[in-house]
Amino acid sequence: MTQMILGGVPVSIFSGEPLVSYGDAGGSTDVILSGGRPVRMTHFSKRVITVTGTGWISSGLDGVNLRGELDFWSPKPLTLATVSSTATLTAAVRPDEPVTAEALVGEQWVRAEVTMSDLDATITPVAGAVVYRLVWFPRFTVLVDPPAEDIGDRQFSWQLVMREV
Repeated sequence: MTQMILGGVPVSIFSGEPLVSYGDAGGSTDVILSGGRPVRMTHFSKRVITVTGTGWISSGLDGVNLRGELDFWSPKPLTLATVSSTATLTAAVRPDEPVTAEALVGEQWVRAEVTMSDLDATITPVAGAVVYRLVWFPRFTVLVDPPAEDIGDRQFSWQLVMREV
C-alpha cells in the first residue's frame, strides 16, 4: 500500500487506511447570454481533497504546522484515459511511485511502456489497442483545515479537508 505523506510526515497504517476522495473546488460560473444560451466561464480548476481514517492511533499530524502550504503525497491514484498515445497529466506525480500505462486490447488490459517529461506522457503504441489508461499517484500543494478527530470504543477516527493551491 502506498503511504500518505503530509508536510513530510508519513501517516501510520495504524491510524487506519486513508480513504481519499477528490472533488471539484468550483471555479466555474454559468452565465446566460441574451439569446438564453448558457455558457460556462471557468476561472480556475482546483481540487478539494478529503481524507478519512479509523485506526488504533490518531492521524499523527498534531505537530504539522497547518498555517501555510503543505506538500501532500496521496495514497490514492488518479487515472486518465485517452485514445491518443500522448496525454498531459492533471496533477504532479509522486517521485517515489512511477506512472504506469495500460492498453485495452480486446477485453484485456495489457501493460504499455510510458515515458514522462514533466506532466506530458508518451505511450508506446500497442497493436490492437482501442484506448490507453495512465495511472499515477499524485502530489499536491495544499492548504489544510485542522484535522477533526474523535475517540470512541478504543478507536480513533479522523478527517482532513484540503484545498489544492
